Amino acid sequence: MWTLSRIAIYPIKSLDPVILNQVDILPGGALYWDRRFAIYDQADHVIDAKKYPSIHKIRATCDLSQQTVTLSTTQSGTETKQFHLIENRTELESWFSQYFNQRVTIKENSQSGFPDDTVASGPTIISTQTYQELSRWFPEISIDELRLRFRANLEFDGDLPFCEDRLYSESEPPVLFQIGSVTFEGSNPCKRCVVPSRSPLTGESNPDFMKKFIENRKATFPAWAPLSLFQNMYRLTVNTRLPSHLLNNSARIQVGDHINILRG
Repeated sequence: MWTLSRIAIYPIKSLDPVILNQVDILPGGALYWDRRFAIYDQADHVIDAKKYPSIHKIRATCDLSQQTVTLSTTQSGTETKQFHLIENRTELESWFSQYFNQRVTIKENSQSGFPDDTVASGPTIISTQTYQELSRWFPEISIDELRLRFRANLEFDGDLPFCEDRLYSESEPPVLFQIGSVTFEGSNPCKRCVVPSRSPLTGESNPDFMKKFIENRKATFPAWAPLSLFQNMYRLTVNTRLPSHLLNNSARIQVGDHINILRG
């Protein structure tokens, strides 16, 4: 039996996570407070780590109960500042504008957040065993750093590396699985971008990361995973969503919940 072992949300898209023991599920399927805020550049495009590597040098500590964020950077001589995410929005935008050297705006979506996958906008999920396998591929990278690179919302204690690949199917109907009392649909293995190849603290890039990842993914590809969904092997974690009949229902999951596949 698999057990949920870690919950991570990212209150400001592309910045540092907050680790929780329990979390509510929003009506659309996203986790409460996950990617609730996003930074937009002067062209009204989201500022994320894909396009702005310098964002890796920002440290953000969010206090959800106080609705504050404390910001600093890894650059020497920078001052740590705290902002209320609602009441100090103008000051917060000014801080990011100065950092990115352009006028930026902060947008908020408390109903669904700002997910990369708007079709499967539920939490992303991965097993601890997969991170352990990745740490063998990349012994110079700790498991905690791998978590920051791949930014999954949910982690569970499974049985084998890549056992999360059992949570989706190449054809309908989708795999249904339950975390505690909440039912999710597995959508697809998440296509990765350049972000995991960079240090999450400095933004320094490893040009061999993607090639080495793909080579090892091919060599260890599990028999139960649908190969047709892997146009390339640079995919990791599973995108999820709530079944349509459960949308708009309130629900909560917590560390220690069992994970059971209902239909696969």
